[in-house]
Amino acid sequence: MSVKHEAPAISYPLRVLFEFESNGWFEASAAEREQQILPALKEVLASWEALGAKLVGTLDRDVFTAGRAGNKGWHAVWLYDVPDLQSVVTMTHQFRATGLDRYFRLEAIVGRKFFLLER
Repeated sequence: MSVKHEAPAISYPLRVLFEFESNGWFEASAAEREQQILPALKEVLASWEALGAKLVGTLDRDVFTAGRAGNKGWHAVWLYDVPDLQSVVTMTHQFRATGLDRYFRLEAIVGRKFFLLER
């Protein structure tokens, strides 16, 4: 029996999974975390809304882990609906532009809703 599959279609908004790892967080002092890093992170995440990104959900693996992410490469993921590819690029670049990439690693995975679960 042969099943015919068509190429997936890109749908908008884009479904984007951001893998988030705290690679430099552990070397920062408590004062640096509270006074510099967390305020900058909150500002960047708030600015994503201005780009039209909508948070769908998050998952933090810290319930059964401590320390660095290890071989998974991330300790938290954030799922967003994003209006276009340029917005994804801008969101990622904001980590570089603010220096947050010194403390965190961010990687975007672009896909679409899973057709059997979301229509």
